[in-house]
Amino acid sequence: MKRLLGLLLLAQCFMVSSEATAQGLPAPSFWKNERGSELFVMSANSGAIQGTFTNHAHGFACQGIPYPASGAVSPRGLYFVVTFAQCNSFTRWVGKINGSKMPTSWTLFYVDQKGKPSKLKGADTFTRVW
Repeated sequence: MKRLLGLLLLAQCFMVSSEATAQGLPAPSFWKNERGSELFVMSANSGAIQGTFTNHAHGFACQGIPYPASGAVSPRGLYFVVTFAQCNSFTRWVGKINGSKMPTSWTLFYVDQKGKPSKLKGADTFTRVW
């Protein structure tokens, strides 16, 4: 299952293409979305994003634990990925910076109870706290 999740993650990283334009990601910075989840961007050097993500979304597992977040930012947009190891899943967010807002779409990849790879899609808007 870990190999399958790794392959899915790699495939999604290559598919990150053209979902908007970014104006640069300040680092360090702290962002919070409407579900209460938190993104702390520690660095965005040479386009590589490093930080932590803490899930607080109601109805989702792996809450309250800071997980490593990594990704990339370019003039065309940004993406970051979080692997929720304890939940055997990972999520990829793709979006753009628009002032103090970061609208994103996300895809959660997981293995269902029958062992089948599955995904769930949604959207979040992160607001910069500092």
